[in-house]
Amino acid sequence: MNELKNGPKYEPKHGPEHGPERGPKRGRGRPRKLECRETLLEAGRDLLLSHGLRMTVDAVALRAKVAKTTFYTWFQDKEAFIEAVMLRESARTMSDEEYRAAIGGDLREVLVGFGVRYLSFANENRLAAWDRVITSANDIYPELAARLYEAGPGRVYTMLAEILRQAAQGGTLDIPDPMAAAEELAGIWYGHTILRVNLKIRCPLSAGEIRQRAERGVDLLYRLYG
Repeated sequence: MNELKNGPKYEPKHGPEHGPERGPKRGRGRPRKLECRETLLEAGRDLLLSHGLRMTVDAVALRAKVAKTTFYTWFQDKEAFIEAVMLRESARTMSDEEYRAAIGGDLREVLVGFGVRYLSFANENRLAAWDRVITSANDIYPELAARLYEAGPGRVYTMLAEILRQAAQGGTLDIPDPMAAAEELAGIWYGHTILRVNLKIRCPLSAGEIRQRAERGVDLLYRLYG
């Protein structure tokens, strides 16, 4: 499947008045190719949140101010690109490098840090938009929806469950079912409050409230399995 279909496509405007502008000269720093990939992923995130699967490769390339051929240098097709965008968003909660570093660290500190980042992401009023992306993919291409779930929410739960499994193996906590415990902890963190934030019924949590909520969830986990 080369192009997902979900209603009318979002097409970028063309013409000199809408064309890409020249950016400032690039100084020392990250390699140009990696910068292009990150720019594409950033553009894709914004377009997915605003236009869903109607987003087109042309629109992504135009927003990122790169040639369409550059897109295909990095991504096989639109579906692979969307999956990469979802994986990048998931890494905001915990990257692969941070996960490897967390294994064997102070458990409470690791879990509180995980909770703070999980809640910070959930606190941005974007979860509903990401849910819509996965749901709309499921309507027309269930396999892609499953891949998006595994790259996003599924990846986060798997990492949290593995951290808890390691804690159980080390004797820090008595957890018979790490995946169930991960779901319980995430549920405590999320609760009704984050739902209200995402429904825009209440204002987003402050940094202090996020920290307090993350710590409370970990404290309750220790009471359950300590």
